[in-house]
Amino acid sequence: MIVTFGSLNVDLVFSLEAMPQPGQTLLAKCLRTEAGGKGANQALAAARDGAEVVFVGAIGRDPLAEIAIANLATVADVKRVSRVSEPTGCASIFIDAQGRNLIAVAAGANLAASAGSVDDDLLHRANIVLMQMENNIGETERLIRRVRDAGKMSILNLAPATELEFDLLSLCDLIIVNDDEAVALAGWFGCEPSAEGIAHRLNTGVLRTLGEDGAEAVFKGEFVRVPAVKVDVKDTTAAGDCFVGVLAACLDRGRTLKEAMQRAVIAAGIACLRAGSQSSIPTRTETDSFTSSQ
Repeated sequence: MIVTFGSLNVDLVFSLEAMPQPGQTLLAKCLRTEAGGKGANQALAAARDGAEVVFVGAIGRDPLAEIAIANLATVADVKRVSRVSEPTGCASIFIDAQGRNLIAVAAGANLAASAGSVDDDLLHRANIVLMQMENNIGETERLIRRVRDAGKMSILNLAPATELEFDLLSLCDLIIVNDDEAVALAGWFGCEPSAEGIAHRLNTGVLRTLGEDGAEAVFKGEFVRVPAVKVDVKDTTAAGDCFVGVLAACLDRGRTLKEAMQRAVIAAGIACLRAGSQSSIPTRTETDSFTSSQ
């Protein structure tokens, strides 16, 4: 079982020919409203790939709340999602004609999510605890320590890049970063921004996603690199979250890291083929079919 402590947002997605520059106003081709948030996206990806997922987070008592939780509630246990007075988290996402994105997030209710909702019984039953950096940092830090004390596997997607103490990061079993986050980590701790450089410096597992070049990782002393699948990219918004969620689902099933990465890049590639955040995340059957066709 995977416990995800993370964010739930509503995404306002603007499709544009090009990204606006400072001071510039552009007319969008269209606007979509859908559920998002790194935590919710990753939990949904894991659940759609067959994992049992319990989600812990917070939403507001506003009209956006039902949008934020609706998809996740169909595939995961959301009984530990709190209703709070703060507004539901919201993100504005700009997507250009090449499928590239820029994202700004208002955390809102996500900052009120309590790691205490991951009670000792739930932690005992979990195989993996999956976290990101869109909730209160102090709550995430406390949960990392509890996961280590409980002897469970912790996966931290350090997104958005947030400076944490060296000793705390070293408690994580696997830290997942993209290129920008890897550069930030390397700058904070004085090492090379590669998976090998960061893993050696922090003495823990590190996985670095490389976009169209796939992903690389160092885990338990082993270096792994897998290529991406070649697809006609339409929208990359949920690709990274899809990768993380499917990776966690595979590890939860007892797969090796290399096997998990190979499946995760395929699922992320499928997500790039279609527009949307959660709507782009494939099911287990879709990923199996795509894998068989390669």
